[in-house]
Amino acid sequence: MANKDFREIQVSSTLLVVIFLGVLALGVFIFLLGVSVGKKQASVATPTQIVTQQIPEPIKEPSVKPTASETASGNVTSAPPDTAASQPPPASSPAPAKLQPKETAVDKTPVTKAPAGSGLYYVQLAAFTDKTQAQAFADKYKKQGYTTSLSPRATSTKTWYRVRLGGYKSRDQAVDLLAKLNAAAGKKTDYQIVHD
Repeated sequence: MANKDFREIQVSSTLLVVIFLGVLALGVFIFLLGVSVGKKQASVATPTQIVTQQIPEPIKEPSVKPTASETASGNVTSAPPDTAASQPPPASSPAPAKLQPKETAVDKTPVTKAPAGSGLYYVQLAAFTDKTQAQAFADKYKKQGYTTSLSPRATSTKTWYRVRLGGYKSRDQAVDLLAKLNAAAGKKTDYQIVHD
């Protein structure tokens, strides 16, 4: 059996300290680099905020039973259903939660309330549960020269304030206004034409 030569590496204590500090510095550098990359990845991969709007249930009107004298005389009539009241408010294109009314230049003139059953055509822009937000949103369009109105609609849980433009006798005028709003936005909006 042959003798194997063994070589011994001798490291002085100062060299050992230098090697330990070098490995420690390299470890700290790699750790800080990982933290930096992690922060950049977290900022790039922020979750998208999805805004949803709850659609309220239609109002259930109490049924009115005719009296015995009306039934006997044959004077029972039924009212036509209110189709505009049974439609849920549309999703609005701007996020309602982000709207903040300006304190300085807000016109304090109240927006007109749309009369129910007027037989007019409107372009409905949005529906808010907060009257202040609805008023601020309507004021924005009022300052641009549009005829605005708030149309409240109560449900079993809350009241929706529908922001509408117009009040036209013909649907064609409301369609023209909707086309103008779409052109101004540069895309097809979620605004709807409604008939009161």
